[in-house]
Amino acid sequence: MLVAEKTRHINAYVYGQGAEFLVETLRKEIPSLEILPEEAVATDNDEAYSEVSESEWFKDMKRDWHPGKTLLIRRENKGWTQAELSARTGIAIPNVSLMEAGKRPIGARTAKKLADALGCDVSDFIA
Repeated sequence: MLVAEKTRHINAYVYGQGAEFLVETLRKEIPSLEILPEEAVATDNDEAYSEVSESEWFKDMKRDWHPGKTLLIRRENKGWTQAELSARTGIAIPNVSLMEAGKRPIGARTAKKLADALGCDVSDFIA
């Protein structure tokens, strides 16, 4: 038996540094994307909106987050293997693996090497 589900709408409010880039990227990927003017969002008659930081999902994610997950995402976004990151930083592959798994802390010197190689801020890897 086939089951069809109506596509759910995603309502998001995007603001801050990089917001325009994000919206333009989404427009390229999703041609049918509808951008509403700010005044059309969340009026008294609309559904109740809540801060994402108050959701259980966000609280669970924040509780389980560690700098190694940021490292993993940054590395994968570059399309690099752990071996490639190791070659660019001089950090041994097993240590990269342990940091990404959250089983090895990322010290200040290591964070600097990672940030330089990945082109991001050192604070991304400091808990």
